Amino acid sequence: MPEESQPITLEAFAEAIKELPLSAVYAKVSEIRNSIAHLRRSNSELRAFIDESCESESDKRELEGYIAENEGVITTMNERLGLLKTEIENRGELWIEEEGAADTKVDGDQASASLSSQPVNGTVRDERPRAHLDATGRPEDAQTNEEEGVYL
Repeated sequence: MPEESQPITLEAFAEAIKELPLSAVYAKVSEIRNSIAHLRRSNSELRAFIDESCESESDKRELEGYIAENEGVITTMNERLGLLKTEIENRGELWIEEEGAADTKVDGDQASASLSSQPVNGTVRDERPRAHLDATGRPEDAQTNEEEGVYL
């Protein structure tokens, strides 16, 4: 039986994103925010099931364990968002803040999927990522050779 694959460390992630084109960095931000939103929805549904339908204490404990595991993944994803923010700013670019700051925190643990525009020199500049996708749905400049590269 093959070993379970583990995500790369935060240090390796920080090093790997330095090599990515800016469009891929922005695409990774969107991907992580989307993943966090799905984990939050899943946890909400699990909590509702526990409160409304779950009768067995052992089932409740098991489901609460899944919720805790998801929260741990969300924490790691938020740490990665912080690294992506640092990388983007180190390249002299503006970090994309999401609309409704109460819904999203880079260092916190909430996320939503919308992006906003930011004023630059008195004008509004659209800061949404511009990743161009190929036929498989991957950014055109993303690593496509399945045997080489770093997968984030």
